[in-house]
Amino acid sequence: MPEKIVDIHAHAFDDKIAVKATENLHHYYDIQPAADGRLVHLTESAKKNKIDKLVVCATATKPKQVQMINDYVSSLLSEHIVGFGTLHCDFDEMDAEINRFKELGLSGIKFHPIFQGFKIDDDKAMQMYEKIGSKFPVLIHVGDKNVKDATPGRLASVMKELPQVTFIAAHLGGYGEWEEAKKYLIGKNVYIDTSSSIRFLPPEESAAIIRAHGTDRVLFGTDYPLSNHKFEFECMKKLNLTNDEYEKIYWKNAFQLLNLK
Repeated sequence: MPEKIVDIHAHAFDDKIAVKATENLHHYYDIQPAADGRLVHLTESAKKNKIDKLVVCATATKPKQVQMINDYVSSLLSEHIVGFGTLHCDFDEMDAEINRFKELGLSGIKFHPIFQGFKIDDDKAMQMYEKIGSKFPVLIHVGDKNVKDATPGRLASVMKELPQVTFIAAHLGGYGEWEEAKKYLIGKNVYIDTSSSIRFLPPEESAAIIRAHGTDRVLFGTDYPLSNHKFEFECMKKLNLTNDEYEKIYWKNAFQLLNLK
């Protein structure tokens, strides 16, 4: 195993909504979840599998949820938990909330355009990214089997207009749209994560995508509760990467990107 491990892409819902939220993910993606979305199961898995840092992400599906969700994620922060908060295109106090991220100790921002109801390259979304600028890395869901609001091509157009924003394109650049990801994102100036991707692709294809992109810009993620650490480790092992490549993906890139200690 590598010296350290960072899970860049995990979700932990408030206990009151965890089961329902996870069931919604199950129905939308037709993926059997590995757990029920509660923090206790995520932290138990992290401890058992020797995860040094968990990046817990959340998204607001409505503007009124933004501050509440950011407060919740902030409340989870610890030596081992890093938080990515959220914004919404229709949230009125955008500048103030971005400034509040630092007060809350949050390290990045997570978007899920499909669940939040916007196209990656909407005008409102572009204005939101511009306000974020280089202040925080942006982890964004890319790819979808049902709609074309979050395609790799859309993100590529955003990156061209706003090169100052550091994007992490989830799911090897596009869940279910890896061929388009190869065309528009792989090899470009964007981070990608391994979540909800290497489990669905042949190992040799995942390894080829990772190496074509450059292992300096690849991050390990599980997308808990849709998957878990043990299973994702098994998928990663099958990639047959070098020790140096594994070290970069598992922790070195994340430590550098998020200035972790």
